[in-house]
Amino acid sequence: MGWTLKPGLRRHSRLHRPHLESLDDRCLLSTGLHAGQVHAARIHHALHAAHQTGLHHLHPALRVRPAGTEAVSSVSASGAFDPVIGASTVQSSYGVNGSGMAVAVIDTGIDSNNSAIGSRVIAAYDFSNPNVANPPQGSNANSTSSPHGTGVAGLIGSNNPADPGVAPGVNLVDLKVTNASGVASLQSIANALQWVANNHAQYNITAVNLSLSDGQNYMHDWLAQGGGVPEQVVNLTGELRGMNIPVVVATGNNFNGSQGEGFTAIVAGTISVTATDLSGHLLPNAQRLGTADGGASATVIAAPGDQMLAPYGNGGTAMVDGTSFATPLVTGSVVLLQQIYQHRFGSLPSVDQLQQWIQGGANPIYDPATGITIGELNIPKAAALIPGASTPTAPSQPVNVVPVSPSPIPTPTNVGTVAAQTLTPTSAPTPAPTPTPTPAPTPTPTPASAPTPAQVSTPAPVAASAPSLPAQAPTPTPTPTYKVFSGSDTSNTSTDVAGMAALLRSMRIWQASRI
Repeated sequence: MGWTLKPGLRRHSRLHRPHLESLDDRCLLSTGLHAGQVHAARIHHALHAAHQTGLHHLHPALRVRPAGTEAVSSVSASGAFDPVIGASTVQSSYGVNGSGMAVAVIDTGIDSNNSAIGSRVIAAYDFSNPNVANPPQGSNANSTSSPHGTGVAGLIGSNNPADPGVAPGVNLVDLKVTNASGVASLQSIANALQWVANNHAQYNITAVNLSLSDGQNYMHDWLAQGGGVPEQVVNLTGELRGMNIPVVVATGNNFNGSQGEGFTAIVAGTISVTATDLSGHLLPNAQRLGTADGGASATVIAAPGDQMLAPYGNGGTAMVDGTSFATPLVTGSVVLLQQIYQHRFGSLPSVDQLQQWIQGGANPIYDPATGITIGELNIPKAAALIPGASTPTAPSQPVNVVPVSPSPIPTPTNVGTVAAQTLTPTSAPTPAPTPTPTPAPTPTPTPASAPTPAQVSTPAPVAASAPSLPAQAPTPTPTPTYKVFSGSDTSNTSTDVAGMAALLRSMRIWQASRI
């Protein structure tokens, strides 16, 4: 079936979209368009009724549709988004392209006959029947039901040198959830998410792309605790987040002047993406939600979503726009950041880390329609925030080391008493290493002179000059009385006990210092 662009109608449709139309519902197309428009009107009516009565009253087969459009174009827009997000700069600077990793594309199916992405598709499963939770491998091979999923997959990982994806080496896992009318059941989406949780290790799935929305405009995640399938989707998103597998989702194309996002972008914990034009302004119909009103459900990032070429059909390209196609640019950037981190640390970063880097490196865009500011994707700046493998763990500020003053040596007050004479050091000796003198025989004291030991300063036995004592002087033993005889003349016997005692004490101190 041929596709043709109807002049003048594309811009009008973009400004006045009443719902999140799929590729087949956009007024760009061919035969069969009328049936698609009738079906879209029925979907919109059902969604409006659901908004009034609660989403759980809506039949699950009429809930989720693609959030973007495609049109065949002969105008080259090769790499139109790359100057904005800097994918090629990161690929060359860090040596990454997503090889070895895989992205699960939950969408309308991927045409594996397209040479730009066919070799990247490593598995294909058809979850469009909500009653089949585990379809067989290959059940969605060579899908051609809608080009939407093919374009999304190509922006993530096309290896066409003329129009490469953000991560041209990444593998793709095709998880089709839409029926022939381009509508997906929430149960089909839940089944696909559960399959990723169960099988991510087999295919090394590190991210999920979900460019689908229910067409509503929520400011709060009321569905997180509403029970049923919506809560199941919320819980599975959280489960994958705990595995360090982010779910990257489109906010939707239903902006009407009020802040909000569609489901599943409103789910806290997803990486929600709105769209900009190539001039750095939010697209008029791209939904957005600021942190003041949205809290944890606020829009995480913006990315180009206008006038881009993506793979189409089994070999061509198409001009695409909308939040559906801004989302795969963020998914591809996530893969590049994951690969940089894994090369350095051997594991995947957490989703919190990814979100911090993406938002921290973004270029702020002010939205005059709502007064909020949302950052636009800049991959090189985000990559620069990833810690280096050799980042030191020591504190960045020098530590001031204050020397500890030595404790003062206590002054002995009663070193010992010799003949009623108290010897008190005048000052505490300075601690110093004691040299080891050469061993020598103990000299025998004589009245004529006292021996002076080598290399030891021994005080003279004079009461006026106190000897230099070690810090821990031994307590002297009681001094005996000695008599000194001169020759055989005992009549001149003298008992200079005090002098002899001082001399002997000096000798004992000298001996003690040698031990």
